[in-house]
Amino acid sequence: MYNAAMKGIMEDENGYQVTPKGNTILHVAALFGQRGFVGEFLKITPALLCYKNKKNEIALHIAVNAGQSEVVSELLSVEGKETLVRMTDDIGDTALHKAMRGGHIDIVRMLVKLLLDPEHDFPANKAGETPLYLAAESGFHDALIEILNVCKEQTTYVAGPSNRTPLHAAIIQEHTECARSLWEWNKTLCEEVDKWGWNSLHYAVKQGLNEIVSDMLGWKKSLAYLPAGSEKDWTTTSHIAASEGDIFMIYELLSHCPDCWEMPNSNGQNALHVALLNGHEMFVSCFLELEFCNSLVDEADNEGNTPLHLLAASGDNVPQIILDHPRAKKMAFNKQNQTPLDKVMSRTRTITKVKLAFGLCGINARLGQRCDFEVIRQTNKLSMTKLLLGTVKDDDDEAKDKKEKLEIEKIMKSTEIQVVVATLIMTVSFTAGFTLPGGLDDNDDSPNKGMATLIKKTAFRAFAISDVLAFTFSASAICSYFTMANRYRGYNEDTNVRVLRMKYRIANVLQLLALYAAVVAFATGMYATLENSHALAVTVCVISSTFFLIFYWTSIRRKD
Repeated sequence: MYNAAMKGIMEDENGYQVTPKGNTILHVAALFGQRGFVGEFLKITPALLCYKNKKNEIALHIAVNAGQSEVVSELLSVEGKETLVRMTDDIGDTALHKAMRGGHIDIVRMLVKLLLDPEHDFPANKAGETPLYLAAESGFHDALIEILNVCKEQTTYVAGPSNRTPLHAAIIQEHTECARSLWEWNKTLCEEVDKWGWNSLHYAVKQGLNEIVSDMLGWKKSLAYLPAGSEKDWTTTSHIAASEGDIFMIYELLSHCPDCWEMPNSNGQNALHVALLNGHEMFVSCFLELEFCNSLVDEADNEGNTPLHLLAASGDNVPQIILDHPRAKKMAFNKQNQTPLDKVMSRTRTITKVKLAFGLCGINARLGQRCDFEVIRQTNKLSMTKLLLGTVKDDDDEAKDKKEKLEIEKIMKSTEIQVVVATLIMTVSFTAGFTLPGGLDDNDDSPNKGMATLIKKTAFRAFAISDVLAFTFSASAICSYFTMANRYRGYNEDTNVRVLRMKYRIANVLQLLALYAAVVAFATGMYATLENSHALAVTVCVISSTFFLIFYWTSIRRKD
């Protein structure tokens, strides 16, 4: 019957029989595009038109999802089609939702013609997605236009997932054509915020959509001053552009709102703070070329830190334009009474901090003034001297750091393989311990019932001991690898490479001992079970012993 529906062959069968998914033959015919079969079958059993499968899908849902436009046309030719297009499946999707997901524009046109009430005919599913939202998110511009043509008036809309509008969705996915059409349809959409407090302009700035931003600010400049985020944690459009390092977006914002750069975020940071924190040096250089942005260099945040303080703390390379900037000479103190140089001196490992220290000292040297930090921080003179005298070795130190980090990465990659081998050895030895060679004594009358039958043989005892050793050594090796992984997870500049290297060598020795013990356990176990055939038992032991020769040979070759 399934084959008949799939091929479009009419047979005199019970139409209410279903597949494991709950599909009737009408569902099956719709899935495979058998328009003629669907039309003839509905004349016989029209009640199946509204029959739902286990996902609450009717035949129309199946046909739309598969893009079978001819079958959809046939199903929509019956009386009561308005009811069909409003029926939903178990996730709340109507036929129009499914058409939007698949981008079937021809089917969208057919369905939209039947829906004349935008407020009630374009509902959201259980995830909060309307057909309009899906079209915007997927970038199906033609399908989106079909809905907007029906919704000619700026009607109310249902907020989508995370309280986002269709305009949010189009901009986040960078579908500029859909975004522009939605904005032109209802300009007030760009003022709506999602659950995180971001409106469409904020996302357009983040995604670098200059044309969209220009259109929105050309309509309403005040959008640039609306904060993005919550009441306690918020940012601004200029900060968003700075975090992305998008200098062209900054120019776009300033062309519409030349004073928006003055706005701080919730932490009291300006755009230069944010750009430096995100490592956008080129952005910083270009940004400071704007004359009215000069004051940003020494502007303090809520903690009293200027952009120079943040640079010193991070240890990144400092753009020369900042070191040479006139306002950088003021050597401001933060709330911890620290200058940028104090921040440098708290980090003593990388050469970038030394460069920053020399840059700051050079500023004061050019001024012919005594450094303020020398007066206030006399106790740091010795540390400063050591820092400056140690610059000869900094290149070597940096190379050493890179070499050590590379070594750690190699060790950890090797560990990933080694831990698998150790686990296999432990598993095999564990299994061998409970499936002893020769089996167990199952004689009910025997006083040794449940004991190993070969327990008195020397070879069996050697097997038992070596098997236990294999299990113990491999388990210990795995434990050592675990401690290495935990230490590596918290890796930073101060991680002791020697400790990690030592643990790796110990784990390798333990694993090698486990491998030796496993080979011995195999040989002695085989000997114990084959002892009645002495020649065969000895042959097995000799063959097994070649492992040690092969290992020795490969070790010598590796050294050579």
